[in-house]
Amino acid sequence: MPDAPHSDNETGRAHAVREELLRVLTAPALAGALSQQRLLRHLVERTLEGHADTLKETLLAIEVFQRTASRFDTRADSIVRVEARRLRNRLRQHYAATSATTAALRIELPKGSYKPLFVDAEPARGTPRSQAAELVERGLYFQRQGQEDGYRKALARYQQAAALAPALAAAQSGIARAWMQLVATNIGPPLPGVTHALAAVRRALELEPRHAESMVQAALMTHRFEFDWPAAQLWYRRATETAPESAIVLHTHAFSLMVRAEFDAAEALLAKARRIDPRHLMQRAHQGLLQLYRGDWAAAEETLRAMLDMTPDNVLGLSLLAYVALQRGDAALALEQYRRVSERHPLLSIGLVGQALSMAALGRADEARAVLHGLKTGWRGGCLSPYQLAMVHERLDEHDAALDELARAIDERDPNALTLPVDPAFAALRATPRGHALVAIVLGAQNLKPQPAARQA
Repeated sequence: MPDAPHSDNETGRAHAVREELLRVLTAPALAGALSQQRLLRHLVERTLEGHADTLKETLLAIEVFQRTASRFDTRADSIVRVEARRLRNRLRQHYAATSATTAALRIELPKGSYKPLFVDAEPARGTPRSQAAELVERGLYFQRQGQEDGYRKALARYQQAAALAPALAAAQSGIARAWMQLVATNIGPPLPGVTHALAAVRRALELEPRHAESMVQAALMTHRFEFDWPAAQLWYRRATETAPESAIVLHTHAFSLMVRAEFDAAEALLAKARRIDPRHLMQRAHQGLLQLYRGDWAAAEETLRAMLDMTPDNVLGLSLLAYVALQRGDAALALEQYRRVSERHPLLSIGLVGQALSMAALGRADEARAVLHGLKTGWRGGCLSPYQLAMVHERLDEHDAALDELARAIDERDPNALTLPVDPAFAALRATPRGHALVAIVLGAQNLKPQPAARQA
C-alpha cells in the first residue's frame, strides 16, 4: 500500500532532517567512520520514507552490511549491534561539540532501538553563535529569492554572522556564495567580487576542512575563473566523497558538467539534487538552461514557466524564457519578454541586450546597433558583460567584433564566458579557427594567464 501524501509541514520537516543528516555525516565526529555513516543514512532515509518498521537487525545486516540472508545468524554475528553502539557514541560526541549548537534539530538513536528520533534542538538563546546561526538561515532565505536585493541582503546577513561568530564556516561559505551570485548575474564585476569570495572560501575551509559547500564553491571558482577543469574536478570529487547526498554539491557539479556539454551526466545529477531539494529555484533555472542547450525548447519553456509561477520577477527565469523564444524563432515574443526584463530589472543589462538581439532577428539592424551603441557609451547600471555584447554582434553578423568581445570576456573573467562551448548564440562561430581557439581556452585545453581563483586547501 503506498504511503499517504505528505503535507507541506511534513515535507519541510523531512528537508530539515536531511540537512541535519548531511551536517552530521560530514562532522569531525564521524570522519572516516564509513560503516556508521552508511548505517545512519540508511536508518534516517528508511524512517523518512515511512518504513521504520523494516529497521530490524537481520534486514540491516543484509541491506547495510552486505551479509548473506541464508547464512546470517544474529547469535554469531553482532555487526549491527556493534556498529549501532558505535554510532550512538559518535552522535553523542557530535552533539557535545561546540560546533553542533547551531543545529535546528538533533538526530538521536535510542538505546535498544534502530529507529532514529528527530528532536528539536534548544540552543542557548542570545549567544553570539546562536544569533549568527539565525543570520545564516535568513541569509539563505534571501539568497534563494534569486533577486539583486535578495543577494545583497544575504551578503549583509552572512557578514553580520561572521562578525558575531568568526569561527562559523557556514557564515564564510555564505559570504562567498553571495559574492559569486552578484558576479554571476552581472550585478557586480568579477573583481573584486571573486577576490572577496575566494578569501571567504579559504577561511571556511580553514575552519572546517570538510565543509562540502565550500569545496564546491572552490570547484566552481576554479572552473569559472581559471578554466582549470582538472583542478576543479579534484574539488568536486572531494566534495562528493564528503557529502554525496548534498543538493548543493550535486547541483553545482551538474552546472559545470552542463557547460562542458556533458548533458547526460549533468541531467542525472540535477535530477538527484531536485529529489533532495525540490523547491530550490536555481536548480529549476539550470534544468531549463540544460534543456535550452540541448535544443529542447518546449521542455525548457515548461520548466521556466513553472519556475516563474513560483517567483514571477526572477531575472534568470525571465531572461531565459525570452532567450528560448528567440531560439525558437519567435523574435517578436522575445522582444516583448526582454522589455519586461528591462522594466523589472532596469539596472541589469540583459534586458537591453535581449532587445537588441530580438531587433536584429526581426531585421531591424539599425535599431539593434543603436541599442548596442547606447550600452557601450552610456550604460550606468550594473556590470556590462562583454559576452552579452558579443551575442549582439554575432546576431548582426559582425563576427570579428563578436570574437573580440568574447576574447575580452575570457580575459576579464566574465562569468558568462564559461557557457561559450554550449551557447546556441555562438554555434557558427565555434566552427571558425579563432572561435575554436577561444572554446579551447574555456575548456582548459590552452594555457591562460593566472587570475584569482581557488586553491586546494
